[in-house]
Amino acid sequence: MLLNPLSSLELVMGARFVDFSQVVYQYEEDRNNPDMSLRRLIARIPEELSFSDIHPSLSLKYSLNEKNIIDLALSQTTIVPDLREFTSGEYYHPYEVATIVGNPDLVNTDIYSVDLKYGLYFSDTEYVKIGGFYKYLEKTIEDVLIPSSSLPIYSFDNADNAVLHGLEIDGRTGLSFILENLRNFYISGNLSLTESDVTLNKEQETVYSTNHRNLQGLSPLVINFTLGYDVKGRSVTLSYNKMGERIRKVGMIDDGDRYPDHLEDPAAILDFVWRETFNNGLGLKAKIGNILKGETRWTQGGRITRSFEDPTTYSLGVS
Repeated sequence: MLLNPLSSLELVMGARFVDFSQVVYQYEEDRNNPDMSLRRLIARIPEELSFSDIHPSLSLKYSLNEKNIIDLALSQTTIVPDLREFTSGEYYHPYEVATIVGNPDLVNTDIYSVDLKYGLYFSDTEYVKIGGFYKYLEKTIEDVLIPSSSLPIYSFDNADNAVLHGLEIDGRTGLSFILENLRNFYISGNLSLTESDVTLNKEQETVYSTNHRNLQGLSPLVINFTLGYDVKGRSVTLSYNKMGERIRKVGMIDDGDRYPDHLEDPAAILDFVWRETFNNGLGLKAKIGNILKGETRWTQGGRITRSFEDPTTYSLGVS
């Protein structure tokens, strides 16, 4: 629903109904069969995750003038465990010497968000935006370690809750203000700073090694920057991305011993992309990926457990 109570104020209210269901079938020996001779037969056992919910949203857009706009948004959303997370299936990790086990007790994560943003628009394509956000995650899903006497075992679990708040800045501007000959060049980028606090439930405090820590998988710092050239039929970009250190797997407690969280310091990534579009509709795309070939490090308790460099990639596409 769109309302304009004032000429400078736009109000949008909405609600989304979600009716979701996913089923995975496990094939196991029929150990519950009363006929002992048939217990080695394979039984098809369903594992299902389903829910129905209404997700409300509200946004306010206030225009101080054509160039200065304030946005406020409130929303509720849900993250649903995927097929590999909520089933009891066990499988080998695709590129690590480890086993992954699903968790049938997983539940959905409900997210309640508040976002406030101020935008200064110089033109249709040039702007600067700065905003703050607050998010409450109920029963947030995280990647965890579970005790093992041999190969590492990874699984998934719901923490009690997580609170996130932070600052975002993004913008884009042409370079004609430096030199008129640079009018087809532009720079764009965004910066995200996030603080998070995860709270475990009472039972998990004796299972996982750290309480009141950063959210697993979340980098407190994210930087993206692009230098681009754009004219009709041609687009050239050089893009840089860097994410700060994050928790890769939540640490555990095994027989009274605390094993710290597994951390990951991702490598910085620099990509070059050239796109050409011709009048006959033919399109070409050339890409050089991961030019820097930076090192990614995994650590635990201050010790490096693995470090690696992804290769530079080259690709050419026609469409």
